[in-house]
Amino acid sequence: MTGSGFEIEEISGVEIVRCRPLASVPGLAHAFSTRRGGEAGDFDLGRAEDRGEEIRSRRSRFLRAAGMEGGTAAVVRQVHGCRVIRAGEAGADVEADGVAWMPGDPPGLAPSVRTADCVPILIAERDGRAFAAVHAGWRGTLGGIVPRAVETLASAGFPPERLVAAMGPAILPCCYEVGPEVTALAARAGLAAAVAPAARGGLPARLDLHGALRAQLEAAGVPPGSIHAAPLCVRCLDGRFFSHRREGGAAGRMMASIGFARRTGAPGGVRT
Repeated sequence: MTGSGFEIEEISGVEIVRCRPLASVPGLAHAFSTRRGGEAGDFDLGRAEDRGEEIRSRRSRFLRAAGMEGGTAAVVRQVHGCRVIRAGEAGADVEADGVAWMPGDPPGLAPSVRTADCVPILIAERDGRAFAAVHAGWRGTLGGIVPRAVETLASAGFPPERLVAAMGPAILPCCYEVGPEVTALAARAGLAAAVAPAARGGLPARLDLHGALRAQLEAAGVPPGSIHAAPLCVRCLDGRFFSHRREGGAAGRMMASIGFARRTGAPGGVRT
């Protein structure tokens, strides 16, 4: 991924993806997980309702590998909506698709979202004073979940021009086929440019979620040079990521988290 701004690293057996520009924000740590965690099976970080010891242990290992040792993943029950809540309000039974940490929230909480095709977006204020994690599939994207997250941070005194955003591994337009109802909704949302029209021969249209989210972030005031997207399609890369489109309901979940760093310096690792 030379030149993309993203790196894949292995930390204590856990493989993670990191965005270099986001990693430069002082005092913060972040990561996007993969399905590789040094275990015999897949490194599945679970759905909201998964609360067993195995899932808790994996999430702790992931946060430790990301540099947030001792932190707690602030997760929510994701419903493909547009609600953004504060980290201190998060919980496995709380319905939302965005979690924002702002001054006043417990410092040990790391906003986190889980994905298996949808886009995980991590956002931070340049001085590390506020940050957020957002889950965006086509419904959340067209509904405006990411602009809502930017507005949430701005309302607390962190304007969009001060933000850095990283869009993690997700299903990319090479694989994301959508029907006419989605293309019509995209057009109504002003995002028709993110849809590759249906080709001759009846092939379906394809949606570029990264492209749509980039357009929304720019329209919300985030500088174009501060928006980064991982060139990693989860459906294509079978051995590295989970994909609901490829595996169906049995697909595991990756996690994306951001929070205060819990140890000095960036964690070392093996880059691949």
